[in-house]
Amino acid sequence: TLALVGIGTVEPSPLLASSGNIFSDEELATLRENGAVGDILYRFYDAEGNPVQTPLAERVTGMDHEQLRRVKRVVGIAGGARKFDAIRGALNGKLINVLITDRFTAERLVQV
Repeated sequence: TLALVGIGTVEPSPLLASSGNIFSDEELATLRENGAVGDILYRFYDAEGNPVQTPLAERVTGMDHEQLRRVKRVVGIAGGARKFDAIRGALNGKLINVLITDRFTAERLVQV
């Protein structure tokens, strides 16, 4: 079985923010206060890849972290300095086991 997932950050990209398709300022503040660094499938996690529980989780339908970990191959796609902490958290938490990224992000991950 294969899952292909994007890795998101708590802070929306300029494109996403301009589309209006983002969480409220209060919701983003709650995520930051609870230590969230990234998300996969709108399931937020901290720097160690542990789930961050917020009321947003009640609005998400789809796989949670435990279900995702049962998938044999989870390919995460993300790159760039803005997503570094989110990528590292996904790797730390074993939320992904294959990463497609850019050379600069890969080099930085190897250094830490």
